[in-house]
Amino acid sequence: MLVQSPSRIFKSDLSVWRKENSCVLNEMIPDEQSGLHKITEIVFEENGTFDFNYQKSSTVLIIVLFGEIFINDFEKPVSPEHIFTLKSEEGNTVNIRNNTPDEKADILIFELKSIKKDNFFSIENLNIDRRNHLIQISEKLEYPNFIGLYEGRKEEEYSLHQKGKSIFGMVINGAFEFQNRLLETRDAIIISEIETLEFEALSENALLIFLEV
Repeated sequence: MLVQSPSRIFKSDLSVWRKENSCVLNEMIPDEQSGLHKITEIVFEENGTFDFNYQKSSTVLIIVLFGEIFINDFEKPVSPEHIFTLKSEEGNTVNIRNNTPDEKADILIFELKSIKKDNFFSIENLNIDRRNHLIQISEKLEYPNFIGLYEGRKEEEYSLHQKGKSIFGMVINGAFEFQNRLLETRDAIIISEIETLEFEALSENALLIFLEV
């Protein structure tokens, strides 16, 4: 018999979007007790910009879902093939600009509590070269982190790396079942008191993200 662990589900169709300047965004705060402060999705209009404020002792992970962006004065643009990570002991602001003048851009920002005290930024390559397999998103994060692209009806079991942690999962595209819980595009879940998570893709090209927090 499958035991249901305590969980909280965030349904995308209940999320509240707000407009700021040339962008629309929504924010999700999973659990104040976890290491994950906030998840923000931002959709930029053509040539849109946004100032993202983050707390002190934070690590900011930016994933581009669609389009291309510039971040502050960094020379290299960031696209879906890249992962941008910024870690800072001081709270500050990241200026993000849509670099595609004739198209929109869509990004996810994960703001996490830093474990070690240091400052850096990095741009890493993200290559989802295997289906039905979890791939590490970034080597720079202090939390286990994975992304996976799955075919329909593929099942997998994920064992947490750190005992006592919660798991945050977000469906980027498609549909999954997480231990009898249905999640669809942009739905998310945080599950605590769990050691192993069983999940199944319910659609083709289903994409999800995992973080242990």
